[in-house]
Amino acid sequence: MMKLKGKVAIITGAADGIGLACANCFCSEGAHVVMADIAEEKLIAAAHELDAVAVRCDVGNTEAVRQLVAGAIARFGRIDILVNNAAVAIGGNITQMSEEDWNKVLNTNLTSAFRTIKEVLPHMLQQGRGSVINMASTQAHRSWHNWTAYAAAKGALISMTMQLAGQFGAQNIRFNSISPGTIATPMLQKRIAEEGAALLDSSVKMHAMERLGRPEEVAAVALLLAGDEASFINGTDIKVDGGLCTLPRYTES
Repeated sequence: MMKLKGKVAIITGAADGIGLACANCFCSEGAHVVMADIAEEKLIAAAHELDAVAVRCDVGNTEAVRQLVAGAIARFGRIDILVNNAAVAIGGNITQMSEEDWNKVLNTNLTSAFRTIKEVLPHMLQQGRGSVINMASTQAHRSWHNWTAYAAAKGALISMTMQLAGQFGAQNIRFNSISPGTIATPMLQKRIAEEGAALLDSSVKMHAMERLGRPEEVAAVALLLAGDEASFINGTDIKVDGGLCTLPRYTES
């Protein structure tokens, strides 16, 4: 039996990486999936292959998010699952980081989730059920040199998840987060291309399992949280990190 048969999901940052893996997983389990991203060409191709709905959406724009949610409601009449996965990674020493970059990191990684939740939540409350999954990071749990903005955004995202879980649990709306370790995504590949193979080596060694994670491994946990099998899981952050958080802290020069 399909675990998400007939359910409607919105996934942001869905053109590649973890978001695409979630879309693939959810579609294979019978969900109607609305894939949102700013990378329109990749998004359309991926959605076509999965028989999903592609919506170009800049989650940093309030009106674009409103249109995304309104379109999903107009097409399917409900929203059962929201996966806030859109992200941007900008590192750097905080003494040298521009305020523009700081704001971009917080806007994309934190405030975008506020926007989508604000628009989706009234529909979930009307339905009497829903699952919101916020994609956080192990950087929210450990000290990573030169990633203050990203860690701050993801840490705040986990805190927001817990607050909303407590506030709306009685209405059968569940809020949970996932903290991936280092996952083999295009975002990581871009950093390796820019910074060199040493980054790949250090990324592998920081995990107790001595390998990178796969997007599908994160998507499997998102599937659990999205479905009825997790009906009593609320306000939890699940680490999918290959044991990264069991080892001494990671530093990056």
